[in-house]
Amino acid sequence: MLSTLYGKTRAKYKVNLLNFVEEPKQRTYDTTLEERAIEFHGHDGPYMVIGLRMGLTALELLDCKGWFDLECEVRLKWNPPDSCVIDGIQSSTGCTMGKKNIRVVEKQGIMAIFRSGENEFILILKPDVISKIKRKMVGEDIPHELIEELKVADSDELFEMSLSTDSNS
Repeated sequence: MLSTLYGKTRAKYKVNLLNFVEEPKQRTYDTTLEERAIEFHGHDGPYMVIGLRMGLTALELLDCKGWFDLECEVRLKWNPPDSCVIDGIQSSTGCTMGKKNIRVVEKQGIMAIFRSGENEFILILKPDVISKIKRKMVGEDIPHELIEELKVADSDELFEMSLSTDSNS
């Protein structure tokens, strides 16, 4: 199984002699990204989609490749369903627990702080979006129409955002 997965990864992404990915992570939400995230996470859901969107937005605004030139601190309740955001961020950015370039801080709300070089980008999931998700999630039922809305919503509808750059660069 690992050799099959490794073969797919090697065929999909250009790698150098040390097997580091050279191509940047994709910056668009599409079916392939979503399928990889579902495979990693185990199911779809609104919080995983929020994590995917946070990661894609950070990659774009920080103009980084992902995987190694990006760090993320996620602040949220570290219990499902909120913690599903973490898997979305890992899937979209390549920041992983194993590489230690993502970490989690137990807090109320949902926030992600991304850093690349001297630049920092903060995304906070708006309280009204959290309320809407909580209203639509009933038991184990996954609100697929809400997931579709979250995929296509403008980032500024979902998040409060703040970008700071090193002015000495």
